[in-house]
Amino acid sequence: MLKETLKLYPSWDIEKTAIPQRSRLYHLEPIGIGTPYVESLTGYVQRLAHEHCVTVRRLTITEIAPLMGKEAKLQDESISKVFGTGRDRTAFNGTGFMATNLVGAMSALTRRLDLHYLTLLPWAQVISKRGLLRRHRAWCPKCYQEWHDNHTSVYEPLLWSINTAQVCPYHHQPLQEQCPHCHQQQLTISGDSRTGHCNKCGKWLGNNRHKTVFTSLIKSEAERNRQLNIVNNLGELVAVTPTLNSPPNLQKVSNTISSYILQVFKSSIPAFSRQSGMNKATIGLWCKGKVIPQIDNLLVLTHYLEISLLDLLTTDLLLTDSKNSSLSPKLNVVKQPRKSYKHLDLERKQVLNVVLTEVLKEYPAPSLEYVALRLRYRPLVLQYHFPSLCESIKIRHAEYRKVSKQQKIQPILEAALKEFPPPSLLSINRRLGYKNNSYLYRYFSELSREISKRYKEYQKASGQEKRERICQEIIDIAQLLHETGHKPTQARVTQLLTKPGVMLSWYAKKTLRDVQNSLGYE
Repeated sequence: MLKETLKLYPSWDIEKTAIPQRSRLYHLEPIGIGTPYVESLTGYVQRLAHEHCVTVRRLTITEIAPLMGKEAKLQDESISKVFGTGRDRTAFNGTGFMATNLVGAMSALTRRLDLHYLTLLPWAQVISKRGLLRRHRAWCPKCYQEWHDNHTSVYEPLLWSINTAQVCPYHHQPLQEQCPHCHQQQLTISGDSRTGHCNKCGKWLGNNRHKTVFTSLIKSEAERNRQLNIVNNLGELVAVTPTLNSPPNLQKVSNTISSYILQVFKSSIPAFSRQSGMNKATIGLWCKGKVIPQIDNLLVLTHYLEISLLDLLTTDLLLTDSKNSSLSPKLNVVKQPRKSYKHLDLERKQVLNVVLTEVLKEYPAPSLEYVALRLRYRPLVLQYHFPSLCESIKIRHAEYRKVSKQQKIQPILEAALKEFPPPSLLSINRRLGYKNNSYLYRYFSELSREISKRYKEYQKASGQEKRERICQEIIDIAQLLHETGHKPTQARVTQLLTKPGVMLSWYAKKTLRDVQNSLGYE
C-alpha cells in the first residue's frame, strides 16, 4: 500500500484589491509637458471632446459648465456664457482667474494634476496678462501636416497662443491666422472646434494641397532671426515650467533689474532708458515692484542685455559684479558719467541736513520737488545724499494730499444727505470725477452707506406712491365704465389710461381683477 503524501500549496489572498477612484472623463495625458511645444489648455479641451466623440459644445454644456458655476446661465446651446466672447476666450491659456477656473474644472473631470502646465499660470507673478495672448487662433500648417502624415496626435501648442510668437520654431515660417479656404479668422476655442480644422468652414488646415496664406510682415532675414530668437525664448520658458521649485517672484525680478542699473549706470534710470530705448517711467515702476512687466517689454530688455528670458525671470545673473566674465561684454560698457552732482562738501551737506529736517515740521507738508526748487537743487541730488529724509518728505506730502482731499470731499457728502430728491452715490461719484463707488466706500464708508440707504428708501417710497396712483386711476376708470353700462375689460381700461403701458405690470392687472370681482364680473 502506497504511503499517501500531502502537498502544500501557497495560500491565496482573498482580500479585495483597492480600486483607485475613477475619473469622470478619460485620464487623457497632455502632450509635450516639459518641452517648448507643450499643449495648450484650450487645445486639450478640444482633444478630450474628440476622444469622447462629442463636440466641444456638448462637452462644455454637460460637464464643464456645472463645475465652473455657469450651468444656469446656458441658453440655446450657447457656450459664450462659459468661455466668453471673442478675445475673452484666449484668457484660458493665460495667467488669470479664467485659466485657474478652467484648470480646476478639467482637473476634477480627468483627475489630472498637471493641467496648469498647459497655461502660463506659473508665471502670473512676473508676466503681465496685458498683451500676453493673441486674440485669434494661430497655427503652423506644416506642423499639422507632419503630425497627420506621421500618424501622431494633432494638437494646439501653447506657444501658438502667445502674442509675441510670430513664427514656427521648427519650420521657420510665420504662423497663419486666416483659413486658406474661407479666409476668416477664428476664435481660440468654439463649440464646433476640431483640432487641425477650421472652426468656420470645418476644412483641414494642414499644408498639403493649398498654398499657405501668410499674414506676417516678416520681410528681412534679420527680422526673421529676431522673431526666431523671441519664439525660442518663449519656448524655453514654457518648457522649464514643470521643473520650477517655486513660482517666480516679482520682487526678485525687480531687485535684479535695480541691481544691474545700480552697478552699470550708478542708479540712473534715465541713463539706462536712453541706452536701452525703454520708457524710463516703466523701468522705474519695475524697480519699485509696482507693475508686472509685459511680455513684449521683457523681450526688449533681454535683447538689450543679451540674456535669455528664463535667466532674467529665474536667476540672479545680473546681481553679480558688472566686470564678472559671466556677463556679456555689452554689459561691461559703461557710458561716460554725467556731470557730477554727487559731490557736496561736508559743510554744505550739514546745512542741507538741517534744512531738510526742518522741512519735516512744516505744515502744509511740501513736496520734494517744491523743496528742491527752493534749495535750487534737483530732486535726484537730494535723494542721493539724503535718502531717508527725502523719503520722509515724500511720505508726509502724500499723507497731507490724502487728508486734504478727504477734507474737501467730506462736506460734499454731508451736503448730499440734505439734498432733495436724494442723489445716488454713483451720481455723487460722477460729480467728484470718479468712475465707481470704491474710493468713497473705502474712505467714507459710513457717509456712503447713509447716502445709498437714503436714495434706496426714496426710490422705494416713490415707486410705492407711483403704484398707488396707477391703481387708483384703474379703479376710477373701471367704475366709470361700469356706470356707463360697459364691462371694464383690460382692453377698454388700457385705452383710457394716461400711460397705457402700465397695464403690462403685475400690480395693474391684479388691481383690475380685484375691481372686476367687486363689481360682480367673473
